[in-house]
Parts: sequence; C-alpha cells; structure tokens
Amino acid sequence: MLPGRISLHISSNDIMLYLKENGDNVKAIFENKGIDFSIKCEPDSMMGWIDKELLDRILLLLLSDAAKRLQNGGKVSIEACTNHNFDNISIQLSDNGEKINDTGLLIIQHLVATHRGTLKNEYYEQQGNSITIELPIKKDAYETEQLESDNSSAFHIPNNIKLRVPTIEIPSGYEEGNISLQQIMRAPHSANQEFLRRAIDCINEHLSETDYDRQTFASDMGCSVSTLYNKIRELTGKNISNFARDIRIKTACKLAKENPDLRVSDIAYQVGFKDPKYFATSFKRVTGMQPKEYFLQLRRGDNISVVGA
Repeated sequence: MLPGRISLHISSNDIMLYLKENGDNVKAIFENKGIDFSIKCEPDSMMGWIDKELLDRILLLLLSDAAKRLQNGGKVSIEACTNHNFDNISIQLSDNGEKINDTGLLIIQHLVATHRGTLKNEYYEQQGNSITIELPIKKDAYETEQLESDNSSAFHIPNNIKLRVPTIEIPSGYEEGNISLQQIMRAPHSANQEFLRRAIDCINEHLSETDYDRQTFASDMGCSVSTLYNKIRELTGKNISNFARDIRIKTACKLAKENPDLRVSDIAYQVGFKDPKYFATSFKRVTGMQPKEYFLQLRRGDNISVVGA
C-alpha cells in the first residue's frame, strides 16, 4: 500500500549538515548490531530547498530496511554530493546485504517522486545494494504554495508554534523490530514547542552573561551544537546567534519601556552585550532604529511601532 497524497513543505536548510546529523544519530544503532556505518558529504555544508519531513521518512525507511537485512559484519554507507550547478543533490546509500524488499523500495520511490526526485536501485549478487536518490534543491524547482517563508531576518519569537504532523502511511509490520531507529531519527513533533520554550528560557536565564556561547547553550539543552542549530533553524528560521540576539534585544526594549531613563550602556550590559556600540548596531538591525532614538521617543511618550518592540 502506497502513501496517500502528500503535500510538500519546502524550506531552506543546510542539507549536508542535516544529513550528517541524522547519520550521527543512527550510527550507534548500527554499531550495536556490529554493522559498520559511515556517512560522507561533499561539500561539508550546502544550503538548499528540501522537505525535511519527507526526506526524514525516506532515510528512515532506507536505514530501517538496512538494519533489518544486515547482520554482524555488515556495511552501510551514505555519500551525498551536489552537481556542478549546485541545483541538485545526489544521495547514495550502499550496503552489502541481501536485496532490498520490493515493497519497501516501491514506497521509497513514491516518496522520492513526490519530492520531484528520481531513484535508481542496483543489486549486485554477493555484493549488495546501491540506491541513488537525486533531488532538486533550488527554490524555483517547486511551486510557490509549496515553499515555506524564510523568516531569517524577521524579529519574531513565536509564543504558539503551529505544528504540522504529516500523515504518511507505512505498511503494517514494515519496521517491526526497528522501533528504536524510528524513535531516534525524529522525536515527536509535539516536542518542538517544548524545545523552543526551553531554548528561550536558557537564553533568558543567562541573559547578562556575555560569555554564554553556543557550546554552553547546547550543553544546557542536552544536545550537540549541530542539533541545536538545526532545531533552532527549523523552528524559527534563525541561526543560533540571531536567535539569542533577538531575545536579548526584545528584552532590552522591555527594559527601556519600563525605565526610559536608563542609559543605553546600562541596558546593553544587562542583556549580555560587552560593547555598547555593537549593541547599538544589533539593536538597529533588529528594530530599525538606533537605541538612543528609541529611548528618546519613549521619553517623549511617542507611540513607537518597531519590529522588535
């Protein structure tokens, strides 16, 4: 049984970082079975447009099938690269196991086709499988309604995240015995809002600490820096630095409203900026005006309308 109609939700992501992170997540599963697993991406970093949820399921099916077919001494490798025009990505999964299940391959092929891609499968007797997936990664390869807006420059920390739970039907029993792979590949989407809440709390708890870096942030969140980057980017459209900066500037606006007689430098230090000049630059980048101008309007009692206030 093939999945029903699937809506694409394409967004800009660091595809190579995403693939390596997923590879790191499942490596221990294979190692526990005595299966050698490796992943190689060329280049190491590459921004492109993909549906991460759909690609998650493609990888999950491929890796679940490989984990079920291979035994101790087996080998699985993923190699990803882009073409010369950087508008296409090739993901090749190779293993030395028995031939992949035709039903599973049919489902994966359907998902790949939904993503406007192609799948090529080759089986070599006593050598194993080689599955190559080609996906377009340029924005113009997809229709406008399939694209999720890139809010990387917008100052918006959502209070209520609208979570989308895709519905892809997998044949009953297909992943029997590989539940741990499914759990580790992608946490339940209901956890996204809790993750973002904890991330915002972490920044607020260390608001005045100028040396609170991304390594410490990731450690406090109980994850790697790359995982933190991917999740923050996925949920807010920002990188880690801009995510933290925007929270600090939003707090600075709040402090200024509560006490407009405070000096700009005083507020800068309170929200974790060592240099008031850099604070002023960041403040203008987020709100569209210099902090002195913002304070002056507050003291005059003007009705201020800026992005970050």
